[in-house]
Amino acid sequence: NPQFYAGLDVFEDEPLMKPGLKDLPNVVVVPHIASATVWTRRGMSALAAMNVAAVINDLPPWGSSNVLSFVGESVEDVPPAGPSLINAKNLNYSGRSPAKL
Repeated sequence: NPQFYAGLDVFEDEPLMKPGLKDLPNVVVVPHIASATVWTRRGMSALAAMNVAAVINDLPPWGSSNVLSFVGESVEDVPPAGPSLINAKNLNYSGRSPAKL
């Protein structure tokens, strides 16, 4: 639809994309690099480190498959788990903001 614009970083059959997609004037495609920012990489590193700490302490790690089911729930309704970027602030994990871990 020429009335819409799209910026795409991920494709259904990577690394392939549909023929002609990159040639559309209203589409921008990049080679799966959207996560290549300092902010995102720091967050990914912090989440990985906190999940390692969770497993060492016999707690289940957080991942995308189990975080979304608790979005919108109160902190009291979320089961115990390792600290993550999602719940570290509520758990007072090390008294530090998740963004600074």
